[in-house]
Amino acid sequence: MRLLVLAGTEDGRELADALMQRGHDVLVSTLTAYGADLAQEQGLPARSGAMDAEILTDLLQANSFSALVDATHPYAVRVKEMAKTVCAELALPYLRWERSALELAAHPLIHWAEGLPAAVQMATKLGQRILLTTGSNGLPEWVAHPSMNDKMLYIRVLPTSEVLARCESLGFKPNQIIAAQGPFSQAWDEAMFKQLKIEVVVAKESGKVGGTLEKVQACLSLNLPLVILKRPVVEMDSKRCTVTQFIKQLEETIP
Repeated sequence: MRLLVLAGTEDGRELADALMQRGHDVLVSTLTAYGADLAQEQGLPARSGAMDAEILTDLLQANSFSALVDATHPYAVRVKEMAKTVCAELALPYLRWERSALELAAHPLIHWAEGLPAAVQMATKLGQRILLTTGSNGLPEWVAHPSMNDKMLYIRVLPTSEVLARCESLGFKPNQIIAAQGPFSQAWDEAMFKQLKIEVVVAKESGKVGGTLEKVQACLSLNLPLVILKRPVVEMDSKRCTVTQFIKQLEETIP
């Protein structure tokens, strides 16, 4: 069957490759040209660019897809909801692939936040020098929060001109920006935290693929508090399963 796979991450590309190996006709859609390049390097047909509901609708209708497979990042809530709505309007099957979550034991250095406002409140109480490893989209809220006035904020973001321009427009100086492509090893994280004299780290629960475990291990090794943003709630139609189980479900669901 012909499938549109929304996938800009490593595990999303692995899922797309597994679908193609099963004989399905796959097109990978990524937000960035870099993501499409990575997919194409793996031999996957790919397109790139941000999509609103109209663009996604046109893409689905023009290519006669049998279904849409949403393998976007666990925190890409807006894209997920938009894709679900478009598929419902087109009466097209929508299947959500959810990467496995980390199962972390309770620890006094690990603090779980329900959302960004809670993460800000926690982080600012835990230290003065804060490192964000949560991407660039939430930076305006961090910068604007009153409790950040007397803090030193560092950010680790993707090394693209668009992201760097966004950071600079928010007032970040070069010595506050670490522009690098992850995921990173525990040793890499520890070296960075020590070099910048970081007092608290903020991360997303991005699973093993996203490098979250390495951040946890680095923080525990250095006795640093870590604030982790909880994932958005996963609905019953997007329960986590293995790639093999997901493909079996897909092939049984769609004629």
